[in-house]
Amino acid sequence: MRIDRRAFLRLSGMGVIATTTGHLGVRALAAESPSVSEPMEGLTMDIREAIADRAEALHGFPGQALPRATPELLTRAEKIAAGTAFFYGRTAVEIGLQNIDWTGSHIDHQEWPAQLNRFYHLPPLAAAYRETGDERFAEAARSYIEDWIRSHPGYETAQRFMPGDSGLNMSARLGTSHTSGWGGSLPAFLASPAFDDTFLQTLVDSVSVQAVFLADHLTPWGNWRIAELDALVFTALRFPFLASAPGLLARGIRGMRSALATQFLSDGVHIERSPGYHEWMARVLASYYELARRFPEADARVDGDTIIRAFDYAAHNELFGVNDSRAPHRDPEILRHPRERQAVLGELFPAGEFRADPPLEQVFPRAGHVFIRSSWQSGADYVAFDAGTWGGGHCHLSRLSFVFRSGGRELVADPGILNYEMSDPLGPYGKSTRAHSTLSLNGWNQCEADADLLRAEFTDDTALIHAKYSAGYWEGEYGWSFDEGRGRGLFGIHERVLFWVKGEYLLALDTMEGEDHATVHNCWQMGPMESWRTDEEALSWWSANSDINLLVRCIPFRGSAEMECFEGSRDPIRGWVGLHGNDAIPAPLVEFRFPARLYRGSPSAVLLAPFSGDAPPRYAVKGSSLAGRGHLRYLELGLPNGGSDLIAWTKDLSSPAEYGSPIVSDAPFVWLRADASGTPAKCFMLDGSYLEWEGRQLHDGNRREAALLVLS
Repeated sequence: MRIDRRAFLRLSGMGVIATTTGHLGVRALAAESPSVSEPMEGLTMDIREAIADRAEALHGFPGQALPRATPELLTRAEKIAAGTAFFYGRTAVEIGLQNIDWTGSHIDHQEWPAQLNRFYHLPPLAAAYRETGDERFAEAARSYIEDWIRSHPGYETAQRFMPGDSGLNMSARLGTSHTSGWGGSLPAFLASPAFDDTFLQTLVDSVSVQAVFLADHLTPWGNWRIAELDALVFTALRFPFLASAPGLLARGIRGMRSALATQFLSDGVHIERSPGYHEWMARVLASYYELARRFPEADARVDGDTIIRAFDYAAHNELFGVNDSRAPHRDPEILRHPRERQAVLGELFPAGEFRADPPLEQVFPRAGHVFIRSSWQSGADYVAFDAGTWGGGHCHLSRLSFVFRSGGRELVADPGILNYEMSDPLGPYGKSTRAHSTLSLNGWNQCEADADLLRAEFTDDTALIHAKYSAGYWEGEYGWSFDEGRGRGLFGIHERVLFWVKGEYLLALDTMEGEDHATVHNCWQMGPMESWRTDEEALSWWSANSDINLLVRCIPFRGSAEMECFEGSRDPIRGWVGLHGNDAIPAPLVEFRFPARLYRGSPSAVLLAPFSGDAPPRYAVKGSSLAGRGHLRYLELGLPNGGSDLIAWTKDLSSPAEYGSPIVSDAPFVWLRADASGTPAKCFMLDGSYLEWEGRQLHDGNRREAALLVLS
């Protein structure tokens, strides 16, 4: 099977050629490249060679790579060759090799028909065939593709996607820079008798028809749009002899240029604000930077600085699990994202244009995410804070929650994805406010509003994050949206100051302004624990693991509070964290409840202290009080070593702590440490120039600043 090579471009990459129809073997039209603009009579090229050469030119892109043919993969490929596909890569589903139900009725889950139609079962067959040459793998690949084509004959005239299919499914099936699909897997099968001329032409004709349909039915927004445009570009590049190729490439690159420019915030975070989706989109961004080098006509004008910022965020978020993502419950031995960042940026940019590692403390203000870590090693102390701005259906109602990890274990967790299937009660629960380590009123949901990240300050010994959510709480259930409306609402404003004394403890200093008849729910979702203990009288919970543990203690400032713990509860659904994306495992959730107050709000503090061994550290609450009509809050902690910490802060951090002893300062937040003898040792002041303690002047500076001061 041969095509006229009247302008078949060299794969060092100038131009795209096209046949006059969508069929193989017809005359090629000249590309616009000057080097191939004249007819080259008598030159022909075998279509298989053309596909193989183009695959070589695209080598290195993720969608061109097949999985390694490990013994596990070969075993899986044997099952796929016998008619078994795998849901989420784990659950075996018997679908057969012919007369397959592509609508996905085998499993009642929205993701199953998607995964089936994306042909995730094809790359293992391609890898196994490339490794073994066993024709069973190629014959099975042909059977799956042939059956899909037979079952979807109408895309030439269709007005909408067929049952079980979608723009994202079609993109993955065709193949993109990121996914192999038919286009990226095909080169492995070119020498197989199963992929004879007749079948190859049928396959390529279907690719052309699908791509043209896709070009006319693009999603307007989000990762789907980028995936669809990506499929148009890579279909044109993998099959440059198609009559549709020039149009697909032009449409794809024009759209990709605007999508990649507008779908990344100025801090480098993808607009959907979910780490898993961001990682995918960041890889596409990097791929199109490289693509322009190889194919100048496929230049989407990607900004290099955006790539660096995007991979900084990807490096930080590997252990976050916020929104529709998931994070490992135990740290991997080697963190994958920082290494991938170094590898990708090292390929794209000269040495010196980017840092070897991102900063240990980094703020992404447009996304509203803050990361703080003690090192880039596995097992480091790690805080990831969510003062997120809204990014659509993949976001959760989790504003002002955070993740804390230490000693290689997820201690305070984000539940992440529990299930994409919203008919499962775990699906909407996992997105709810009450499933996250934040506050709510009556256990109701936040709405789709931005939080405000007001401040983030870091010193060698401390970190402070200040944020606020101000959009009330709503009774309605949230899945992919509030499908049945938000329902009844309650006025509510949640302010959180998270203060971290590095290597020792965190304090979540919260104020909830809410209607007097409501109840504040102060929730803490932990990672999976071996066991745990409680002291309800002391409003304390602690884990009892064999390695690293966590103490959690609530300190209400007005009245009393009650405490309740859940783990793997189905009625009510509480105490779950995600595992693979469509399932969840039990993990303790601690909830403190106390009355809401409208005037000046209901302030509270929660102490979180990691520790090793059986006994939790002995932190004593030596005092907690309100001054200035409740505007100023004091908390004094007795430390396990006999010293003490005094913390003073004002509501909204909006006025100075100047209402009298023991602390007077122009700073709205002060942390003062005294040693076991009671001598002040050091302090942190936020925007302060002077500090008095019990009538003694400890500091008198020339300007207000956020600073850690050594006093003795």
